[in-house]
Amino acid sequence: MSLLSALGAVSPARAGDPSAEYARQVSTAQVRLAQLEALLVEAELRIEQLEEVIRQQGRTEQNRLENLDQVNAEVTRLRGAIEVLQFETSEIKQALSDQQISSERRQLHAEMRLAQIEKFLGVKPPDAPTDEDLGITADSSGGAGGIAPPGTRPTASEETLPSQVPDDAVGKLELAIEHMKGGRQGVARAILRSAIEEHAGSPRMDEIRYRYAETFFNEGDYRTAISEFNRVVNNHPESDWKCWSFFRMGEAFEILGKADGARAFFKGATERECRSSEAAKKAKDKL
Repeated sequence: MSLLSALGAVSPARAGDPSAEYARQVSTAQVRLAQLEALLVEAELRIEQLEEVIRQQGRTEQNRLENLDQVNAEVTRLRGAIEVLQFETSEIKQALSDQQISSERRQLHAEMRLAQIEKFLGVKPPDAPTDEDLGITADSSGGAGGIAPPGTRPTASEETLPSQVPDDAVGKLELAIEHMKGGRQGVARAILRSAIEEHAGSPRMDEIRYRYAETFFNEGDYRTAISEFNRVVNNHPESDWKCWSFFRMGEAFEILGKADGARAFFKGATERECRSSEAAKKAKDKL
């Protein structure tokens, strides 16, 4: 047999060799595995992109909610400030109206009495005095010069401080609280006003201002208390005493029969920095 005939005889045997078929299957499997790995890498990249998109959406939603919460809190604060201003304006208008009516009543009564006296005596009334006769000169603003507007007159208890008053803000605050507990609101107010004037930069100024407002509340002067509590809210926005000021203003409006205003302030005591405060717990019982 020749060599070519021998090789030809061997080739059909190798074509049916199981090891060759196995090698082919392994090669095919390796190619398939490589394809699957490529798909896996692509899938992982897409998952990472989706996760990033979700994180971005989450941050955007969180920022939106935080901004919405801030807007709601600011609206509540402004609504409360408007309530205070409306209340104070109505009180001022009422006071001016009462004063005007009282003044006109006294003037009319005096004129009637004077007319009766002149008639009885047969005296002719003199001409009305001029501004020059009264010594009044008009200033640049068009008003009368030399006449000061009336001020608020303090009570006797507010005019006199106790004989022994501490030199520091904390000492004044503690002494004022003792007088408040003893029912001496006017004395406490004088001490607190002294602390406000002499210790403007004190870290306890938020409580000093709050206690000052509280003296008016304890005496039943709710309109003045509302104005002073509102100073605490505006000047000390990060203080816990702001939360209590919201609550006490709510109580004052509630006593005065203004339910809407009271609800706005009770709500203010439960929002933002005040959420976990003791004042918030009491305010929630009111809502």
